[in-house]
Amino acid sequence: PMCGAAAMSLSSFCVVSNALRLNLFNIRDAAKDKPIRNAIPELNIPGADEKTTEEESTMQKTMKIEGMMCEHCEARVRKAIEAVPGVESAQVSHTAGTAVVTLKEDVSAETLKAAVEAQDYQVLEVA
Repeated sequence: PMCGAAAMSLSSFCVVSNALRLNLFNIRDAAKDKPIRNAIPELNIPGADEKTTEEESTMQKTMKIEGMMCEHCEARVRKAIEAVPGVESAQVSHTAGTAVVTLKEDVSAETLKAAVEAQDYQVLEVA
């Protein structure tokens, strides 16, 4: 029984120390990972290093809006802007008083201004 108690204590100590060791390990940190391409030479594909990115024709417009006071105001303005045809997304900040609108196609500044002013906010500038 004494040997069993000592083994049980040693087992508990190992479990606790292993749990503390795992807390120091960041599983999502990819900085120490090796690229697969360098690890296995057979996987080297000619031209794989060349970046083939396709440029999208997106535009951004920044609107200065007055009257937003909280997150609910942000959500209301964002919803109104994103309802306009041709708008991909909108990032609205009530603290800065701005809305950065990403467009898929050309949308006039007057259309964006009318959408925001329909929600009882004042648009100072569209750039």
